[in-house]
Amino acid sequence: MAQTMAEHLIEQGIEQGIEQGIERGKAQGIEQGIEQGIEQGIERGKAQGIEQGIEQGETRAKQEVILKMIRLRFEDVPESVTSQINSIRSLSRLDALVENVLTAETLDEIDLQNRDG
Repeated sequence: MAQTMAEHLIEQGIEQGIEQGIERGKAQGIEQGIEQGIEQGIERGKAQGIEQGIEQGETRAKQEVILKMIRLRFEDVPESVTSQINSIRSLSRLDALVENVLTAETLDEIDLQNRDG
């Protein structure tokens, strides 16, 4: 059965419409995927930044408490001691140092070795 010219043109139009629809769908899908990826990246970055900021704040606060405790107990604190304490980044090491400062009889008994921070 022979196709009429009109049927042939309709068929071509449908094929072109389907191809264009697929291409537009791909383009929109890619665009949406990129937008979602960017949004997720931003959210993860914010969460990570907040977490790091909290940890840095906690670290700094513990360093300040330790230095204050040492000043109250031993009055003169050498700059080297201040520098050593300020170089410690490990929260667990700072917690141990708090206990060490409380039990030390002299400044020399405080273990300032920055073993893990």
